[in-house]
Amino acid sequence: MGKSSRVTVSALRAFAAVARTGSFTAAAETLGVSQPSVSTAVARLESRGGQPLLRREQAGITLTSHGRRVLERALPALAALDEVEAALSGADPSDLTLGFMGEAAGTRTSTVINVLREQPEIRLALRRFDFDDPTCGLLTGDSDLAVIWPPVSTDALETLPLATDRRAIALPVAHPLAARHDLHPDELHGLAWVTPRSPDPEWAHFRAPAAIGVTGGHVAAESSALEETLELVAAGVGIALVSMSTDQHYARSGVVIVPLRGGHHCTTVLAWRRQDTRPPITKTAKHLRASL
Repeated sequence: MGKSSRVTVSALRAFAAVARTGSFTAAAETLGVSQPSVSTAVARLESRGGQPLLRREQAGITLTSHGRRVLERALPALAALDEVEAALSGADPSDLTLGFMGEAAGTRTSTVINVLREQPEIRLALRRFDFDDPTCGLLTGDSDLAVIWPPVSTDALETLPLATDRRAIALPVAHPLAARHDLHPDELHGLAWVTPRSPDPEWAHFRAPAAIGVTGGHVAAESSALEETLELVAAGVGIALVSMSTDQHYARSGVVIVPLRGGHHCTTVLAWRRQDTRPPITKTAKHLRASL
């Protein structure tokens, strides 16, 4: 193998930055290099592998299935290199970012935070995500651990269940079904819905009415965040599939949360990249397994 065909760290960093930002220009700004150098680095990786890593579309840049597999393996290698560089410079290598989103937040997120803060060698940062990234930064390298609400379309994550929640329907207060104590999916056919807008098909499908057996309705609007969903419901645009914890953490005037009958549940989990075996990650998972 010639030197020019080797995979370099700078090329992997360029690829990861493009995947994270969705733009060659933004990636170049993040890395402090020129845009052509980022484009060239990614092109060399694609040439090395013989197939595209990215889809270059008018709406933006997204990962191909091959690109997602490569990124899943690149991120742990880059994280390990960052730790080596931090150790050489004398910096603290145990900075961790915990990602979280919407109904996956709440008391269980607080439990994870408390376990992390019991470890003085960890310096913790928190980052909130919306529907455009159901893995809450794990696949882009923006987080190290995340409290997420599966299912997600990747097998690259290790997960630890934190809690199970009953599924529910968010309705405007004036809706004829809003006064009910509970609802069965059979009562929801043919209605207008507000559904999440997400690039993850498996995650989005689980939050669509078909996932609970509802047919004959239509999507009146898509939303990019839970708060937006509740605003659209309050405005009477449609109803939405949520969880009962929504009523605790995202109480919204004009919206009623009614639980579903029929054994419909969702799960909150702590997730991390399977190949990330750094001591702070494994130690946190071990502590949580013992305490839950």
